[in-house]
Amino acid sequence: MSAKTNFSFEVQYTEGTAAGKDERDGMMASLGPSLQKLFSAGDPAATVTVSDSHKGGGNKIVELVTTLPDGEIAGILQAFSGQHGVTVSALE
Repeated sequence: MSAKTNFSFEVQYTEGTAAGKDERDGMMASLGPSLQKLFSAGDPAATVTVSDSHKGGGNKIVELVTTLPDGEIAGILQAFSGQHGVTVSALE
């Protein structure tokens, strides 16, 4: 059995993102289910919890619990951020 690891990171839109406000708001509203689907493909027991950041609506805090290796997590987050024009920053 693989050990579960907890990760915390912040997701926010990058400056100059071409997406309109409605599109950005929609993506942030669906952030949890979208990431859950991506991580569950490799780890059916993965959990994703999204909460508001103190920095405002364009920022979310994501808590991830998974057995996936770091490299696979990084790949998923990199593809997601490239597709949606967001930055993902690890929290300490």
